[in-house]
Amino acid sequence: MSRWALLVITPQRVAPVDLLVGRPLFVGRGRGASLELKDPQLEERHLSFRIVDDRPVVDPLGPASGVRVNDVPCSAPMPLVAGDEVAVGDNRLVVLALSSARAAAPRLASEDELVVRLDEEARRSAATRPLGLVFVSTSGLNVAARQALTRRVVEAVAQTGAVACWGELAADLLTGIVPELGEAELERVVSLVGPVAGPRAQTASAVAPRDGVLGDQLFEAAWCRLLGVPPSVEEPTLAEASTVRLFAMADELASRPGPVAITGPPGSGRTMLAKALFQSRGVEPVVLEGRGSLEGLASALRAPAVLVRDVDRAPPEVLAQVVDPAWTKRRLVVLTSAARLDAAPVVVEVPGLAQRPADVLALAETFLREARAAVGRPRLSLSDDARRVLSAWTWPGEVRELRWVMLRAARAAVRDEVGPDALPARLSAAGSSATLRSALKDAERELLLEALARTRWNVTAAATRLGLPRRTVVYRMARLGLRRPSR
Repeated sequence: MSRWALLVITPQRVAPVDLLVGRPLFVGRGRGASLELKDPQLEERHLSFRIVDDRPVVDPLGPASGVRVNDVPCSAPMPLVAGDEVAVGDNRLVVLALSSARAAAPRLASEDELVVRLDEEARRSAATRPLGLVFVSTSGLNVAARQALTRRVVEAVAQTGAVACWGELAADLLTGIVPELGEAELERVVSLVGPVAGPRAQTASAVAPRDGVLGDQLFEAAWCRLLGVPPSVEEPTLAEASTVRLFAMADELASRPGPVAITGPPGSGRTMLAKALFQSRGVEPVVLEGRGSLEGLASALRAPAVLVRDVDRAPPEVLAQVVDPAWTKRRLVVLTSAARLDAAPVVVEVPGLAQRPADVLALAETFLREARAAVGRPRLSLSDDARRVLSAWTWPGEVRELRWVMLRAARAAVRDEVGPDALPARLSAAGSSATLRSALKDAERELLLEALARTRWNVTAAATRLGLPRRTVVYRMARLGLRRPSR
């Protein structure tokens, strides 16, 4: 069977577009078109291309479409051959015959690459341009079906003109980062993924700045939508003595006049402490976003309590208004910031999660308990090895990063105990001080778990996949304590 494509030549760009069997390609200038051309001469769906008997066929969708094939007017369906040129408006579409060899599987980035790329794109967006994150869960599909789904999704998104970075955040979770699109175009791409992936795949997405402006905020939002859990934790989990003391100060801080600044890394718990202050005062605050230049400042003047998030991103003149004693008198004004605010009379610093090791494990247990219900695995527990890895990590994404890591681990664990193999590789690498022998043992465990997971714990199939005798796989499973997970 041949493979066909179009070389699309417009006044704005030149780009190839594949023609897929069983899926017509509609060309036009509206949202209903598969290939949208910015040409006012075109209708919403002006013409279509489809593969019939292994040949491309062009079909003008209207008697006055003005479609020309090799400079000859075309008003009815017409088979095409390689080299034919279809002209419509100011655009030309040249038919290409490609090699019939099977298309190579798209290159997928690793989990670490995805995390770095999302952080870079989030910094570039800086809350001024949309940025999309798409999850496609392939759980329950075999390797061939998973590869076909991946190719289908990647090709469909590429046909929209979007330049996406694709990778695997977990063994069965295709992840796409889609930058540099307008909000409407981005929503269109995100809405396309679900129908293309098919009914056996679950999809979820997050969009900046709607769901946050940091990479970890987007990861958390997408994970929560995929698993159906709330987007944030309402009650703090406190274990570290310093954190307990901070929250114990809420009553005293809430009684002080003037603004209170809460500083610390984004995601460290600043907003949670601010909520504790408002609860102590018994008021519901008006929330203003510093990165939005505090446009609602005038309406907040009448509110008894105001929460200004990321006030360090606001212009200096706006910050001066926020801390003006004439405005803040008798009002509880709480400012959150990543930098120290010397203009505020009271400044409370929330330390980063890396400085609160007891909180790390307490929060990890809280998030795992939440994830157990979401994935329907009530027996999941955290192993001692996983605890050591979590304690050793620096948590640059703070509490948000810990939460989505635990949501991921609950879904990725192949046993009822969450071990280091269910955690992102970068955590295990950073927290490991193992000898060469233990490192080899960990590698052997990961290979066995990967093969067993991909074969649904069919030991014979896993042995074939690994190129080992079945008795060897059974022996190594017993030596490593690997047992089929109970569901």
